[in-house]
Amino acid sequence: MRWILVVPAAALLTVSSAWGQAPGTPPPVHVETRAMPGRDVKQVNAQGTIDAPPHIVRAVIADLERYPAFMPYVKESRVLSRDASGDVRNYQRLSFGLPLVQDRHYVIRITEWEYRDADRRRAWAFVWRLEGDLPSGVSRDAVRVSVNSGHWDLRPVAGSESATDVRYCVFTDPAGALPKWLVGLANAEGIPRLFAAVSTAAASPRYASLPPPSEEGPVAERPALGDCALERR
Repeated sequence: MRWILVVPAAALLTVSSAWGQAPGTPPPVHVETRAMPGRDVKQVNAQGTIDAPPHIVRAVIADLERYPAFMPYVKESRVLSRDASGDVRNYQRLSFGLPLVQDRHYVIRITEWEYRDADRRRAWAFVWRLEGDLPSGVSRDAVRVSVNSGHWDLRPVAGSESATDVRYCVFTDPAGALPKWLVGLANAEGIPRLFAAVSTAAASPRYASLPPPSEEGPVAERPALGDCALERR
């Protein structure tokens, strides 16, 4: 059986089409893997275009508590806290419905930036990293993910008001008994399905009808987004 792991501000374990996949037709996605010195798993980078404006794609990515409604295999997603700085602590539990495969769970801290692209248009970035503690009261029958960091970068497509250039980076280890080489293969093959899930959600009335933000007011410069395996924000 073929395993597929992707991480949308979290880890998603999926399997071949016989078991189901993200809804919608995936947009074309270019995926690259990169070995990281001293690490058993590889960093994965992806780029694709989603047919929706950046503020719509941003709304999908930010809607953490609705992930179970559109992100494959996300059984639970809870916002635990929001800092004064705007950072969000998010608990997620993933359930795959397969024999002998335990759920995975973890807490991540997510930082969001709104910034100007090279043409001074609004863009957004989300950076996440693994947090140490699980919330009290959660079931301990799931495997705790040991490595999970990454980012989304959502930029307007040049010359378009209705498409988003989506850059995605993830570095994750789902822990448990899955071989590291299989995890790397899974990341590379599963990310187009993640893009499909976000694309399908962005086309739904819940998000597609959201008005664009006002162009007034200051917006920060683009944050430095490097190797997500090394991000410690």
